[in-house]
Amino acid sequence: MPTRWTGLLVGARWAQRVLLVLFALVPVLVVTLAFVPALIFLPFLRSRTAHALTLVGRLATWTRALLVASRER
Repeated sequence: MPTRWTGLLVGARWAQRVLLVLFALVPVLVVTLAFVPALIFLPFLRSRTAHALTLVGRLATWTRALLVASRER
């Protein structure tokens, strides 16, 4: 039978997950904002197109890792 304490614990776990994801999003947003100038100018330089694609791949990988790590287990 669920008690008041189990309800509080479930709510605390949910809040903890939300806070962890929010704290992890801050570095992702900083890195994304830092990439914006490079992603705007690099594709127009023929010699740097591959570098721009690498940057996008790394950003996607980091975001995917963040989302997978935030899933409930």
